[in-house]
Amino acid sequence: MNLKDKDLQYVLDWIAIQELVAEYGQAIDFGRDTGDWSRWANVFTPHVTADYTRFRGGGDPSYLTREELAEFGRASLVPFSKVQHATATSVRIRFKSSTLAEVMAYAEVAHYFTLGGIQQEWTIIARYTHEVEKTPDGWKIRKVLLDPIHYRGNPLGLELVNGKRLV
Repeated sequence: MNLKDKDLQYVLDWIAIQELVAEYGQAIDFGRDTGDWSRWANVFTPHVTADYTRFRGGGDPSYLTREELAEFGRASLVPFSKVQHATATSVRIRFKSSTLAEVMAYAEVAHYFTLGGIQQEWTIIARYTHEVEKTPDGWKIRKVLLDPIHYRGNPLGLELVNGKRLV
């Protein structure tokens, strides 16, 4: 899209996509805090490609319903007492058409858990790449890629998010 093509609709779409990317992280935190994952499911199209392979150490991207992805998120965060997504302003929104865009955003996500009565923290700094689609219900994520950049804190956190459970 050329600069001369950036009209009011472009600005409205740009703001809506920024809001969607922020909602992605905040809705995960809300789901973990309340047990209601419908808010997170609502950021996605009815079917979504979820590529967490770089984060989870391999495998293939998953093609899931948004409800299945919400259940995946819930199950992954069971070991943590709290999670906090701090999503930066989108690094870049690249419109592919008036109804399709690619968005890159950075996030710092803290995960809190208790080990031996002592609060622990494990944090991931990551880049999200979202493919978003304009639907009758607004902009929705149809593909997500999580690319870890750095981890800090107790490395047990990565094992917990990948399914390890403390006895």
